[in-house]
This record gives sequence, structure tokens and C-alpha cells, in this order.
Amino acid sequence: MKVSICALALAAAFAVTASASARPGNIEGKWRLNPKETETLPGEEAPAELIMAITKDDGRAFEWTVSVKFIDGSGGSVSFSGAIDGKPYPVNGRPGSTSKFSWTPDGALKQVSEGPSGFSVETCGFTPDMKKMECEARQTDLKGRVYSYIETFDRL
Repeated sequence: MKVSICALALAAAFAVTASASARPGNIEGKWRLNPKETETLPGEEAPAELIMAITKDDGRAFEWTVSVKFIDGSGGSVSFSGAIDGKPYPVNGRPGSTSKFSWTPDGALKQVSEGPSGFSVETCGFTPDMKKMECEARQTDLKGRVYSYIETFDRL
């Protein structure tokens, strides 16, 4: 599975910090990557389908699973289950990778992930009706090269 596609989806994992008052409404449910409104990294193909299922987001803990299918029929999934205390926790299905999450004062979700291929920072905002999530991401590889992209998810 391509690293950046998994990194894109990890934005669905959430945590609450002291700025919880700015936190948007309920984000539990399924979110589908919108390929028409999403930029992929140079040289990567967009997935045929990417679904993020957020099954727990209660202000203390959260759980999610991302399933991806590529045009050639291959695919896979990653998942997360952890405390929402701003500390890094492992991402299941991505050996050696961790993610930590927090809400920004303006209600955007910030995710910082680290793994064998580098690190990424992703900030996601939500539309007022909670039907769209747009994420701005910056991925840095081990050579220090930075790649920026935008992902949009539609709530199912």
C-alpha cells in the first residue's frame, strides 16, 4: 500500500486538547476520499476507493479504520485505537509508524505522524454542516524533501 495514501487517511484519527471548546460536532461515521477534489503526490496514482470509518470519538479515546482499493485490485487497511492525550500511538498495519492528534484553537484537527519513511503534518477542517473534511498535508521524507497536497473527504 502506498505510504502517502495511508497518510492521507490517517487524518481521520482525532484527539481533544485543552481547546476542546472549538471542537466541531460529531465526526463518527464513514468518510470517502473525493478523488476529484484531492491532489495526489507526484508519481502516485489515486486509489479507486478509500473509506475511513471512525467508530469512536468520545473526547477521551477514538478508533478508526481506513480501507483502500487501488485500480489494479490491490488494497489493504490500517487502523488506530488509542488514548487522545497528544502522545504518539502505533498505527496498526504500518509497522514502525505512530500518530498523535490534537484540536487547534480554531477547531481544525492536527495530526503528526512519524514512520520509517519520514513524517507528516496534516491539518483538517470541517464544513459547518459536517458533510466535508478538507485536509492540508505536508509530508517530509528522510532526505528532507517536502511534499504538500490537499485531500477532501465526503461524509457518507
